[in-house]
Amino acid sequence: MENQKKVRITFPKTGQDCEVDYDDTLADATFRYDLPPRFRCERAVCTTCLTEVLEGMENLSEMGEREKQTLAAIKAKPNWRLGCQLSILGDVKLDYIPITDPRRKSAEESGPLLD
Repeated sequence: MENQKKVRITFPKTGQDCEVDYDDTLADATFRYDLPPRFRCERAVCTTCLTEVLEGMENLSEMGEREKQTLAAIKAKPNWRLGCQLSILGDVKLDYIPITDPRRKSAEESGPLLD
């Protein structure tokens, strides 16, 4: 059996972490390993899986156009990503941003922050 490269996802604020397969999507990993967020539309439209990248942005897949458009529409900060759209390519530290999180409101009030 071939050894699949493993990478680590850590949620420091909740103390959760696990090893996942290289190139696993965050959405798949959250269900497989019971990590936040456990919702996914997989179309980059609902923002339920909004995630703050605390460390390791370079270890995530590149943003597609749909994700860029959705993040721009909600005035996301540069280190926010949609969990349903990204693959884990190396160790990362993340924080899930629930719908009721005040960070969402402050981003809307401060104006666009993405290029």
